[in-house]
Amino acid sequence: MSNDQPCRIVFWNIQHGGGSRAEGIAEQILEWNPDLVALAEFRGTAPSQSIAQRLADAGYEHQLSAVNEDEPSWNAVFLASRFKLNQVAQPLPDVPYANLYWSLARVDTAPPIHILAVHVPFGWSMGRWEYYEAILNIASNQKSGAALIVGDMNTGMTGLDEETEFSEGYMEKVMSPLDTIGWRDPFRVLQPDVDAPTWFSPRRNGFRLDQVFANAKLQPLVRSCFYAWGKKADSGDLSDHAALLLDLDQEAKTPVT
Repeated sequence: MSNDQPCRIVFWNIQHGGGSRAEGIAEQILEWNPDLVALAEFRGTAPSQSIAQRLADAGYEHQLSAVNEDEPSWNAVFLASRFKLNQVAQPLPDVPYANLYWSLARVDTAPPIHILAVHVPFGWSMGRWEYYEAILNIASNQKSGAALIVGDMNTGMTGLDEETEFSEGYMEKVMSPLDTIGWRDPFRVLQPDVDAPTWFSPRRNGFRLDQVFANAKLQPLVRSCFYAWGKKADSGDLSDHAALLLDLDQEAKTPVT
């Protein structure tokens, strides 16, 4: 591996646990060669578990899963890393099933990086705004060290990522407050005007739902941020979402010794 190899973080909503696409999903993740991967719609079912095992076999032995073992078919978030992961206790959004869609961890690099992986629910009854408030709380309380928030936010920037009643509230409640406290969306910093949908509705309307935010300590390490749909499976796309790939300077992948 080259000394100039970036530290790569991949986030991907793998759609309903992966299903028959699981093998292709795992191989695509390995082809992207991340140092840390975060997945949404991961499950306790056999396809998702086969992805976790394939990653572990490939060196991603440090894993955190939010799966509910009593309800393995429910969607959850999942982290796998080449570096040690330490779960960080934080108050969850006060909504049903919050523990499934929320995972905060410290990655044991030197210096460490904190990562919050989230999957914001679409429905109001599942606490959409409560999730956004909890995200802001995490961001506000991260006073030192490099940190990022990554996930399926289920909305985007008004007039560019989408244009709905949801996006207007998102700009007011999430994007603007994060910007005020120094967090930035690396993709929009690097490509402010690019149309980059990561999910399409049945009517083929595109939305950039999958996003990452970096705090001031992490921003100088950002090399690139882009989206990739991955290879086609025999039955079509590997997922209905594009993956997000964030590349950081090589120094971000120095392990703790």
